[in-house]
Amino acid sequence: MKKTFDCKIVRRQVLNDEIFKIDVEKPAEMDEIKPGQFFGIVVGNGYPLLRRPISVSKVDDKTFELTIKVVGEGTQMLLDMEEGTNVNVLGPVGNGFFLEDVKKNSIIVGGGIGISPVKELARVLKNEDNELPILLGFRDKPFDMDDFHQVSSDIEIATESGVEGTKGYVTSILEERLKKETIDTVYVCGPHMMLKAVKELCEKYDVTTQLLMEERMACGIGACLVCTCAIKEGHEIKNKRVCKDGPVFYGNEVVFDV
Repeated sequence: MKKTFDCKIVRRQVLNDEIFKIDVEKPAEMDEIKPGQFFGIVVGNGYPLLRRPISVSKVDDKTFELTIKVVGEGTQMLLDMEEGTNVNVLGPVGNGFFLEDVKKNSIIVGGGIGISPVKELARVLKNEDNELPILLGFRDKPFDMDDFHQVSSDIEIATESGVEGTKGYVTSILEERLKKETIDTVYVCGPHMMLKAVKELCEKYDVTTQLLMEERMACGIGACLVCTCAIKEGHEIKNKRVCKDGPVFYGNEVVFDV
């Protein structure tokens, strides 16, 4: 059974009208936090009832960072919590990226709020002397770029509005890379449409993908079967729990059109 902890919020930073970050004190007895894992967060005193699943965006010796998009009442309550107050967390939960398969000629791709978990992946890899290029997609103005420039010197940006970088989707700059370079693996997190597009694009160029799937969750520990996604096993398609069996899967396993 995963452990719960009451952890102090030591820092809160608002990035834009939708996105904010909190640094949370990390208990010494907490398990190692791996890139791609997440926490289940209690945001009220009994209401809302369910924990909010939030991916880890950075880890250091004493704290871990959560980057959060305000999408409803629960995440608004998190934004309203003051520095110095405690938040109850469950985790770390889930299986992260498969780091044993990392090769130097790989690329990290993130889109929207999905840039947050790949930032921690990039940080860990850089610390292991394996700095990777990062491609990021945003609807409008990019955010959290100071942190990203600390984990990679090779960053490209696409914005749908054209306010910065390439106008359009991050898949367009990814395809340019795939045309010109020999790439082994693409590590990616973002909205479903983006994940599907990256998977199909990489299959075209015979490139392996690791996809961090984001689904609505209830329990966060694999008991309720709410957060399932379709996974191909041999000739069968099975429903796997994103919270417990994932959230990271190889792209050739994931079936988007079921």
